Amino acid sequence: MKSTIFRLGMFPIALLLVPSVMAEPTMTASTTTTTTSKEPSCTASLITTLCDYPEPFPGTAVASSGKQHCWGYCNVNPPCDFVIFAAGNPHTGTGTCWVYPGETFDQAKGTADGCSNPYLSVYSKPECEYNTPPSATVPGGGCAATASPSAVASACGYPPPDDDCFYSCRASTGAVHCLSLCAESDACAYAVFNPQGRNSPYTSGNCWIFADGEYDAAKAGTCGGEGPEQFVYKNVCPKPKLPSAVSSSSSPSATSGTDGGSATESDSLNPSATGQGDKAEAKDGGDRASSAPVAFSLSSLLAAVVLVVWL
Repeated sequence: MKSTIFRLGMFPIALLLVPSVMAEPTMTASTTTTTTSKEPSCTASLITTLCDYPEPFPGTAVASSGKQHCWGYCNVNPPCDFVIFAAGNPHTGTGTCWVYPGETFDQAKGTADGCSNPYLSVYSKPECEYNTPPSATVPGGGCAATASPSAVASACGYPPPDDDCFYSCRASTGAVHCLSLCAESDACAYAVFNPQGRNSPYTSGNCWIFADGEYDAAKAGTCGGEGPEQFVYKNVCPKPKLPSAVSSSSSPSATSGTDGGSATESDSLNPSATGQGDKAEAKDGGDRASSAPVAFSLSSLLAAVVLVVWL
């Protein structure tokens, strides 16, 4: 009798062990590692090392992590015929990158004497893996012709666009950027770049975008002794103008589904938008419901076997 009570007392313990045996294994989510592409490498020839050379104009010198970065900066900021790396920290290799847009290296301006360790390294025009500047230099991809702009005129006192710069005037880092902004615009016939600080198209300033027409030299004033204050560039790659009828007919429309409704590509990527999500959820619920009795039946079977053994 005592043996029977002992066995019956062990029955709940056996039942508690059954769910742990029937528990489903835990699934571990897999992870993927994304690798970034290697930046293009550049090479440049060392022309000379100097102790002193005239510094570039403000806005054209940048902090640099090393010579490779300096060469790349020169390559993506045309025109850059040569570059000077001013060494800073000898332990980290960092320094300052001097670029001289539109200028060529003048050996006579530099001095190699007067310092025990010349810190200015002069390099020729870098050669990189790509032949044209990346899209970061030409905003929005632009067009390759904007990388080397050629002014069709230089002037002073040319009037701004008709809207008094309400929409058509933008800040610009230089002539390359200004012409790129013009090429990106839906309507731009020519652009006028107004540099600030010094009369050079390679410094920062304001970009005036003229939607139509041509540059009219008669509207310009007379330049003083400091030279031209404005540089005019024609849009070398304007966007094609489509008729309104063509643009409206080419607008994307929804495609009809088999049930008479409409479905788009984005809907196909979102199951809940087309009702597939409800079907999948219902199917998933049905699978769980159908699998529940199976698990319960196996648990009952094992519990019965344990009861018979102990009794």
